[in-house]
Amino acid sequence: MRKWFTVVTAGVLVLLWSSPAVYASETDTQAQLQALQARVAELEAQLGQTDYRQQNAELVNEMVQESQSPAFGAAADTGLTAGYDKRFFIKSADDQFKLEFDTRLQFRHTYSMTDDGDNSIEQDGTLPALGDTDGGVDSSASGFELERARLYLKGHVLKDLKFNFAFDGDDDDSSDKVGNFLYTYELSYNFMPEMGVKLGRYKGPFGKQETTSSARQMMVDRSLANEVFNIDRVTGIELFGSLNMGDVKPEYHIMLFNGLQNTNDLPFSETDNSPGIATRLVIPMMGATTKDFANESDLEGHENAVAQLGMSFAYGNDRTEDHFADGESDSYEFLGKNINDGRSDIYELGGEVTLFGIDLAMKSNGLSMILEGFYQHVDADCGELVFEEDFGSAGTGRHTAELLTGEIIDGYELDNYGWVAQCGYFIVPEKFELTSRISGVCVDSTNDMYEYAGGWNYYLAGQDLKLSMDLTYIDDLPISSSSPNFEGVQNNSLFMVRTQLQFQF
Repeated sequence: MRKWFTVVTAGVLVLLWSSPAVYASETDTQAQLQALQARVAELEAQLGQTDYRQQNAELVNEMVQESQSPAFGAAADTGLTAGYDKRFFIKSADDQFKLEFDTRLQFRHTYSMTDDGDNSIEQDGTLPALGDTDGGVDSSASGFELERARLYLKGHVLKDLKFNFAFDGDDDDSSDKVGNFLYTYELSYNFMPEMGVKLGRYKGPFGKQETTSSARQMMVDRSLANEVFNIDRVTGIELFGSLNMGDVKPEYHIMLFNGLQNTNDLPFSETDNSPGIATRLVIPMMGATTKDFANESDLEGHENAVAQLGMSFAYGNDRTEDHFADGESDSYEFLGKNINDGRSDIYELGGEVTLFGIDLAMKSNGLSMILEGFYQHVDADCGELVFEEDFGSAGTGRHTAELLTGEIIDGYELDNYGWVAQCGYFIVPEKFELTSRISGVCVDSTNDMYEYAGGWNYYLAGQDLKLSMDLTYIDDLPISSSSPNFEGVQNNSLFMVRTQLQFQF
C-alpha cells in the first residue's frame, strides 16, 4: 500500500512539474506561427508591388516602342510624318521641323452703281472733252472674280525659328503682278517671350483692321478709312515681344522698313534710302489675350466680356534723294485739296508724312464692337508732288490747271482724319451673324467722305467655309482700291452689293 502511495505521489509531482513547460512551449509556438504569418504577408505584399512595377515598366516600354515605330504615312528611314490637323503638314518625329500648307480662296460677285445715271461724266468726275461723242463712263458694273487665291507655306525650324511664305493669284491685281507671285515672306525668331525679331515683307504694324487677316474680317472687306490711311505691306526688320505685367500682358511691335507702301518688285536702285518706321502697342484688358481678337467677330462666343486697346504710329520721308543708287519711292498716296475745283484729289507724296492710330475692340456673348481712329499730317514738298492717276485723268479735266501752272495743292501742310465704327452680333451662335459699319474720311479744307454698310455672315465651318454678303454706300468716293472693289467715279457716290464665298483648307 505504501508502495502504491509513493508511486502515485511521484506521478503527481511529475505532472505538476511538467505542465508549465508544456504551456510555455505552446505559447512560444503560437508566437512563432504569428511571426511567420506576418512575414509571409510582408513577402506577398512585396511580390505584388514588384509585379505592379513590372507591369508599369512593360507598359511604358510598349508606349516607347509604339512612339518610335513609323506611323501611317511616315517615312521610317527619315522620321518624317505627314498628316492633316486642320491643315496638311509634314513634320519630324520630334516636332523640331514642320512645314504646313494653307490656302485661302475668296470667290466674289460685285454689283456696283454710281449716281451718274445718264453716263455723262468721266471716271475722274469731269465732263467729257469737247467733241467727245462717246460720253462718260458706264454708271454700273457687275462681275465675278477670284479676289484672293493664296497658297501659304509656313512652319518652324528648331521650334523657335518660324517662317511664312504666301503666293497670290488675285485675278484683278495690277498688270505687273498678274498671276502667282511671292506676296508675303516672313522669318522670325523668339529669343524669349519678351523679345523676338522678324524680317521680310508683310503688313507693317500700323492699325488694327489692316493687320487683321483678310480671312478674319467681319465684313466682306476692309473699310474706306482703312484704305485711305493704311501703310500696307512693307519690307524691313521688326522687334516684337510680350511684356508680363501681372494680369496685363501688352504686346509691342517696332519695325524699320524701306518706305511707305514701297512696291514689291522695285530693284535696289529704285528703292528710297530714307527708311520708314512703324510701331504698335496692343494692351489686352478684362482678362483677354491678343488671341481673343484674332477674329473681328466674336466667333468664340465669349461668356465674359473682353476688351483690347491698341495704339499705332508711323513715319515716312518720301522725298527724292540724289545718291548713287538713284533712289526714289514716290509710292505713298494721300488726299489733298485740288485748287481747280476745291474737292479732294489723290497725290503721291513728295515730303514727309506722320500717322497716328488708336483702336478699341470689345467682345461679349456673340457681340463684337470695333472703334478705330486715324490722324495724318502731311508736310508736302510741292516741287516733288505728282498726280496719282487712279481714276484715269492724266492731263485733262480737273488737273489741267495744275499742269499748266505747276501748282498742285493749296498749301504745303495737311491734317487729315479718319475713323471706323463696326459692330456684329450672332443671332445664331457661331453660325449666323448680322454686321454693320460706318466710316469717315475728313480731308483738310475740302469735302468729307462717308461709308455706310450692313450685311451678314453664315459660317458653315467657322472661317474655313463662310458665305458673306453686304451692301455698301459711299457718298463721295475719294480713292480707287481693287481689293474692296472701291471702283467708280471720283468724288461721286458709289453703291455696292458684294457676295463672297470664303474657303480655306
